[in-house]
Amino acid sequence: MNGTGARSRKAKKSQTYEEVSDAQYFQQLEERSPKGEEKDGEEEEETERSRTLALAKREVSQKKLQNPIMQLRQCCNSPHNFYYPFDLDDHTPVDETLVTESGKMLLLDRLLPDLLRKGHKILIFSQFKTQLDLLETYCTDLRGWPVCRIDGSVAQSERQEQILAFNSTESEVDVFLLSTRAGGQGINLAAADTVLLFDSDWNPQQDLQAQDRAHRIGQTRPVIVYRFATKGTVEQMLLEKADSKRRLEKLVIQKGRFRQEGGGEGEDFSELQRLLGRDDGERIEVADGKGLLNDRDLEILTDRSPEAFVRAEKGEDAVGRVFKAVEMKAGGDGLLESLQK
Repeated sequence: MNGTGARSRKAKKSQTYEEVSDAQYFQQLEERSPKGEEKDGEEEEETERSRTLALAKREVSQKKLQNPIMQLRQCCNSPHNFYYPFDLDDHTPVDETLVTESGKMLLLDRLLPDLLRKGHKILIFSQFKTQLDLLETYCTDLRGWPVCRIDGSVAQSERQEQILAFNSTESEVDVFLLSTRAGGQGINLAAADTVLLFDSDWNPQQDLQAQDRAHRIGQTRPVIVYRFATKGTVEQMLLEKADSKRRLEKLVIQKGRFRQEGGGEGEDFSELQRLLGRDDGERIEVADGKGLLNDRDLEILTDRSPEAFVRAEKGEDAVGRVFKAVEMKAGGDGLLESLQK
C-alpha cells in the first residue's frame, strides 16, 4: 500500500518477443521445471523397482528351490518343467515348441518315430512326474500315439490293467511311460524290446532295475537301452558319480576270489585293472548341435542284427566323439594306485 492507503500495483515487466534458439529454449524450459517433479519421478521409479524385485522373489519362492540340483536336472530335460504355456482353458494348443525348446525332446522326436515305424515297443523312464506329463502330452496330443503310464499316483489295480494291455499281442499301445522308482520293481513288461532312460538316477541300481523290466521271463528279442544325458551339465556329474559307484561295486569281492592257488599278486592286480576299466557296454555320444542324428547314425543306433552287436562290441560303429564317464588313466590305474597306498 502507498501512503494514502490505496493498494499499489507492481509495475508490469516488459516482455520481449525476440526469437530464441533451440538451445536457449530448452535451457529456459529446464530452469522453469520444478525440482519436485524430478524427485517424484525418482521415487516412482524406486517404487516400481521394489515392486518388481518383490515379484521376482515371490516367483523364485514358488519354484521351491530348496534343492537346486534337482531343479538343474529338470532344466536338462525341458524348460517346460518350469513354464508350461499351453492351456486348454485359454485355447492355447500344444505346438512344436514343446519339442524344439529341449535338446532331449529333439533327440526323442528323431529316434522314437523310427523305432515305432520298425515295430518296436518302448519303455520310457523318467525321475520326474512333470517330465512324464510332458512326454504324455508329446505322445498323445502332438503325435497321436496312445500310451500307458505308471507313476506313484497310479493305483495297483490300474497298474495291472495297463501291464496286461501293453503285453497283449493285440495291443495298439507301443509306448509305456514309467517313473524310475515306481516302475522299477515288480513289473513284467517283456513285450518291450527298447528301454529309454530320459534321465538318470544317482543310484545306478535304480536304473538297472528299470532296465530289467524288459529283461524278464518271456523276452525273446534283443533289448537295447538308450540313455539321454546333456554334456557339460549336472547330468554329466551325476553319471560320473553313478559310474564310480559301479566301479567300487566291482571291488566288493568275496574273500579269497583273487587269492587262489597258483595266482600271484601281479595277476590279481591285472584282474582288478580289467574289472575297473570296463564300461559295462555303455557308450556316450555327444551331439555337436549341427545335426542330432543323420540317417546313417539313426540306422546304426536302431540296428539289432547279430552283425550290429559284433560291430558295436568292437567299436566299429562309433559315431561322434566319446567322453568317459569317469576320468582316470587307461585301465583304471589312477584308482588302483590310490587303493594300493
